[in-house]
Amino acid sequence: MSPFHRVHFIATAFVIGVAGACMAPSAIADSSVNVTFQPNTHWVQEVNTLNRYDYSRDYSVAIEPGKILQINLITRDPNIFFKIRNETSRQELVDTYKTGATTWSAPAGTAAATYTIHVYVQPDALQRDEKPKYALQIGQYGQSDMQVEATPVTFEANNPWAQEVGTLDAQGSARDYTVAMAAGETLAVNLISQNTNVHFKVDANGQKLVDSADTHATSWSAPVAAAGTYTVNVYADPSALPPGTRAGYALQIGHYAQNETQAAPAGTAAAPASTAAAPTQATPAAPTSTATPATPAAPATPATPAAPATPATAGTSGN
Repeated sequence: MSPFHRVHFIATAFVIGVAGACMAPSAIADSSVNVTFQPNTHWVQEVNTLNRYDYSRDYSVAIEPGKILQINLITRDPNIFFKIRNETSRQELVDTYKTGATTWSAPAGTAAATYTIHVYVQPDALQRDEKPKYALQIGQYGQSDMQVEATPVTFEANNPWAQEVGTLDAQGSARDYTVAMAAGETLAVNLISQNTNVHFKVDANGQKLVDSADTHATSWSAPVAAAGTYTVNVYADPSALPPGTRAGYALQIGHYAQNETQAAPAGTAAAPASTAAAPTQATPAAPTSTATPATPAAPATPATPAAPATPATAGTSGN
């Protein structure tokens, strides 16, 4: 072959190779889906499928200051995972291929942030025509959304004391109790807890009367000059309650005439253990969904958050 023909052959082969590469199937994911929340809702659900050639999807969500971001992934395919990146801080936060988890949440931040949720499948673990389905649940809520509704305190006949027992955790770190008081009475409060980070506040008509975090006392009493409804707030700093930690307490509230003295009931037996069950409705419930939903489910409001599916054994190839 002459030098001219050899050069011509190489050039032609190069052009054909480039053209063939351009015609190869593309595995690039679609553009990111912008996730928004409807007014007065805490959850959005995205449902879709993946396959060997379209094996990832991105979702972008803006989270407000003071809000918690929670992600639930529901699927029957153990090879579907998700990664989360904080685009504002440019920080990679989690890859569930490494953790094996199906749910994840970020603590409330002091500034707004935009997150990308990257849902992906292990393509080598799929058959050619397999199209596994998934539901991605994205939640945004704050402390005010997680607090249980105030509990009215009532008294039995001939008993000047009432006792309320509960628990606090990082996602439900405060409980309110209201008590109607008559003028001329004394309001008394005792807090019993094995956790020194649990405190109480008392206020009337928005005016704070006492905060045990300031007084370092577990008991307080004061005369009631005018009839009204008083609120006793039992609380803990969420940062003092690591994930999985629950702080139990017994709250004793007394009311009696100002010229009387009424001893509080013994509280040692009533003090709950720090591992007691958490109060219901501490976290806004995620939408109800099956493992392979066909259409997005309407958000529900059950008493407890929907339990995420337990992931099966992860595949052996990464993404």
